[in-house]
Amino acid sequence: MSGIELLPAGLVHAELLAGMHAVCFAEPWSAASMADVLAMTGAQGLIAVGDGDGPPGPAGLVLWRAVLDESEILTIAVLPPWRRRGLGERLLGAAMIAAAEAGASSIFLEAAADNGPALALYGRCQFQQIGLRKGYYGGIDAVVMRRGLDATAIPTA
Repeated sequence: MSGIELLPAGLVHAELLAGMHAVCFAEPWSAASMADVLAMTGAQGLIAVGDGDGPPGPAGLVLWRAVLDESEILTIAVLPPWRRRGLGERLLGAAMIAAAEAGASSIFLEAAADNGPALALYGRCQFQQIGLRKGYYGGIDAVVMRRGLDATAIPTA
């Protein structure tokens, strides 16, 4: 993934994050929601910015929260021109490394049961299904997943 830089996301990026989210999700988060998430204790985020081997500008995002020994991926998205290039795995790996460095020993996430590409990514990254939330995404089930954060086994694509 040459030409991609991962930059820390802050409150100043709430509008940008909301715009990226709107491109990727049917029920996007607003700029106010993004700001609320980033203001939570333990919340962090990264914005992938590309140039070179793809269109310049924002390429993806990940937001997570670490509290005590647990962490959760709150949202992750890759804009369409950047998909299937390993960016999702790179964003996920960076969030897992940061969560482990913050003291988390496990990380959770959820994905819509009909989101095959996301579920495949999480499977490659050693997440295991631990639950199902019926109808969570407007009638679509949410697959709840978890993995341990052994720093030696975190992908660094």
